[in-house]
Amino acid sequence: MTTGLDLLADGGHVVLTDGTEVPLRYSFRALALLEARFGSVGAVQTAIDSTGAGAAFGPLAQIIGAGLVGPGGFDPHIREHVDAKGKRTVSDIVYRRRTDGSDLMDLLDPGRIGDYTDAFTSALSRALESRGNDAAPATVTVTPGLETASHGASTSTSPSVPSTFLPATSGS
Repeated sequence: MTTGLDLLADGGHVVLTDGTEVPLRYSFRALALLEARFGSVGAVQTAIDSTGAGAAFGPLAQIIGAGLVGPGGFDPHIREHVDAKGKRTVSDIVYRRRTDGSDLMDLLDPGRIGDYTDAFTSALSRALESRGNDAAPATVTVTPGLETASHGASTSTSPSVPSTFLPATSGS
């Protein structure tokens, strides 16, 4: 039988430049951070440009950072942009170590990019495995256009309640 703690099963470790070895775990919170940054979990797969012609280090740091939230000892600091129409967009997430405030980007070693990629791939795959009901393993697929689709109204995009609105009292 699988317990809820298995969702946080160790998928790999990342060695930082100061010699610290930290576990990567993709909890629901970590996956939500990745969605906030990249638009969808599926978009994470395409965030790192393997051709060498585009960005790799920034997206990789974001993916690793999300996996270090919680037991890894890092906290996310979210930077968002709000446009003139009120649309919020996460522009960056800075991951800082709780013990000393060090920025994760300063602790990652560019020479270990292959190790980091293997570790996050293993940990992310472990987090997305199907558990129970003999269902097929979960897979992440990207459908063009879905990563930027609106998810409907939220507290930041819903229309305001008029100042003349008076809610009904309880019990009436």
